[in-house]
Amino acid sequence: MNLRPSTGQKKSSIFDSPAFFNSFLNTRSWEPPWLNDFRRKHWEEFLQAEKSFSKEGWRFSPRARFGFSKFQQLLDNSNSVQIENSDHPGITFETVEKMILDRPDVLASHIDLHGPDLGAGDIFHLISSLAHTGFYLHLEKNADPCLHPMKVSHSTANDSSALFHRNTIILEPFAEATLFESIDSEGLNSSSLFGNVTHIELGEGAKLNRILFQSCDHSSTLYQLEHFNIGRNASITNTTIHLGSAQSRVETKGSLLGEGAVFENYSLFFGQEKQLFDQRTMQHHLAPHGRSNLVCKNALSGESKSIFSGMIKVDNSASSTDAYQSNRNLLLSGKAEADSLPGLEILANEVKCSHGATTSRIDEGELFYLLARGIPQPAAEKLIALGFFEEIVDKIRNENEREHIRKKIESQFEKNE
Repeated sequence: MNLRPSTGQKKSSIFDSPAFFNSFLNTRSWEPPWLNDFRRKHWEEFLQAEKSFSKEGWRFSPRARFGFSKFQQLLDNSNSVQIENSDHPGITFETVEKMILDRPDVLASHIDLHGPDLGAGDIFHLISSLAHTGFYLHLEKNADPCLHPMKVSHSTANDSSALFHRNTIILEPFAEATLFESIDSEGLNSSSLFGNVTHIELGEGAKLNRILFQSCDHSSTLYQLEHFNIGRNASITNTTIHLGSAQSRVETKGSLLGEGAVFENYSLFFGQEKQLFDQRTMQHHLAPHGRSNLVCKNALSGESKSIFSGMIKVDNSASSTDAYQSNRNLLLSGKAEADSLPGLEILANEVKCSHGATTSRIDEGELFYLLARGIPQPAAEKLIALGFFEEIVDKIRNENEREHIRKKIESQFEKNE
């Protein structure tokens, strides 16, 4: 079902219109009252957050590119999220809509979770208020690991529509899982808005290996907001590949809540034409003996641009922390641009924390070596860039998926040849 603003309504943005929001709630009258209250609370917080906008959270980013004026309808598509390998003992893996219908009490206990809060708080509240579906993954304590990875795919909207998903992942103590998540556009020339909020809770000793692959249409807008709460001796390896969208805002926060928690976050962004990738991250250590490692790599061609703002924050209760952060940018053209803002906020003693950021062009020596062996320059530059990305791609442990993603990245370079 599509919701459009009524005639005469302000067209700069439909989302701050009370009439629009009430109309949306009417279409969801089948939902339990607590969810109606939840949606209204977050919509009101969205309006307040818009008024208290902070420029610091959008430093170096042209926020006007992320505006809502061109999105004049909200799409309600139950098929926009698909899940695979859901039938396994000790695991609940369902769409949010099905959970609302069949097990609303379970969903209610996890619904009001915090976002990353790294600058796009208004978007978090908007998605929370208007998301019609998403996925819910829950592994019981000591659940037998699946032999095959679980998979979920998100399809974005089209025709200047907006679509919002809200997802929850809960791993109870000592549960283990591998999850492949993809975000793709339904069709070509999809100048749509897609907002995706994901909250992850890892109990003691739990292990999650998550891979996210994003290949939205190059005329779309993406908000990807995710928050990981990591318990005692729990660990997550989060690997994300971003190839699509005209402009994307990606916020990732890892909160290491328990002693010995591990957060590994690896990402790559390949920019073409005038694509914009705005990345905000935080590694927040709240308990001792935690370890975090972040590596973000951007290769930028054409007039594409990346912004990386990363913070390592160590509370005074998080002694013996070991944290590292690296942002590396490879400029493939003279008009590409990369801005890096790494940061440290350390309140504890006996810690090992470091960060670094580099921006460089293709090494002339490497290029000369390949050219001297008869490899055309476009192909030589592609090989160098693929080698630059390999550190991230290699983190994908499943061989078939790893090779599939390699081919997807190569196909992006071929568009420029």
